[in-house]
Amino acid sequence: MTRFIFLFSAFIVLIALPASAAENLETIVSTQFDAETIVKGYTLESHDGIMRLGIRPDTLNVSTRVDMKTLDPSLMQDSLGSFVEGPADEVTNRALLGDIYLFDILNKDSYDGTDFFFLEIKYPEEEEQDDRLHGRRRIFFYNAVNGSWEELPSSDNPETESVRALIHLPYARLAIFEDQIPEVGEASWYSYMGCDCAASPDYPKGTYLVVSRVNDPSSSVTVVVNDYGPERDKHPNRVIDLDVVAFEKLVPRTWGLVDVRVKLLQ
Repeated sequence: MTRFIFLFSAFIVLIALPASAAENLETIVSTQFDAETIVKGYTLESHDGIMRLGIRPDTLNVSTRVDMKTLDPSLMQDSLGSFVEGPADEVTNRALLGDIYLFDILNKDSYDGTDFFFLEIKYPEEEEQDDRLHGRRRIFFYNAVNGSWEELPSSDNPETESVRALIHLPYARLAIFEDQIPEVGEASWYSYMGCDCAASPDYPKGTYLVVSRVNDPSSSVTVVVNDYGPERDKHPNRVIDLDVVAFEKLVPRTWGLVDVRVKLLQ
């Protein structure tokens, strides 16, 4: 596994100012890399501290300015539905989290592409507490050539509340997108281990969930996920499969299906 190490040192030149031409919809932080900074390596941060770009020692070759911009999503609103590959089903919703960030190494001769940069984007602050187990979060970059967002190989880290990736580009617009998990749908049953357990297409094994009837929230059962399924492409309306023991704590097995709400047990 690649380890992400970020280097910090004193700023050489730091400018944070809104771009009036964009009606205050973007904020720029600029850092000048001289020979001494290039040798040491450096970690740049966006003005809000959400995005970090780690540049390792001697990754750059000659002096250059590097800009970090925070972009209001409205500046790229028309692009937000464009993905090289969308969610694998018609149920999962892919959504932008937070702002869009851009870094630009202005002197392109300073970077020959033989080394990579480290990226880290923190989760944006939630306006209200979200008790879902969040969907998969990944860093995407906008490919202006084909006009779509493309996924970078990313590492989602709930413990640090951030997503990390590597990139070999001297310029990129970046953002976190989340494949959001549906909470309400159908539950079926299967005969497996005779326990309060379940198969889920969204939650990892070992996760405890509270499953309740949509029409009668007082009827609920707590289950632990111990298997994967049902497959969304085959059963787009199903959010969980319950062991028959758990299913019968909601309704008789003869029902076959029941509308439920799935919540992460805190």
